Amino acid sequence: MAMMVLACAGDDHSRVRKAAVRSYEYLQKGKFEKFVSEIAYADSMSDDYRAQMVDLVKEFAASQEMQHGKLVSVEATNDTIIDAMAHVFLQLSYADSTSEEVGVPMVKVGKHWKMQ
Repeated sequence: MAMMVLACAGDDHSRVRKAAVRSYEYLQKGKFEKFVSEIAYADSMSDDYRAQMVDLVKEFAASQEMQHGKLVSVEATNDTIIDAMAHVFLQLSYADSTSEEVGVPMVKVGKHWKMQ
């Protein structure tokens, strides 16, 4: 029984990290609509609000690219999970050889992890 609980907990760590990385890979590839769709409440956004969010994400990505060049890699370095909430730390590496660590709050929606 304890092995099953540990296996499930370990699986959640893997899934939450993959979900956070996938979201930022959408950002990296310029798939801004998909990035926004990874937000937990995306399904309840009005069309206008969703369009505004996509525009904000595009502006953010353009600003980052002007400062550091393209985002070249995204790697999950750590995570903390408490019940249906998590915080994933990502290492973002840019074309100018700089990198930064960002914390991504996540929430479990059904069986899937989404950005909060």
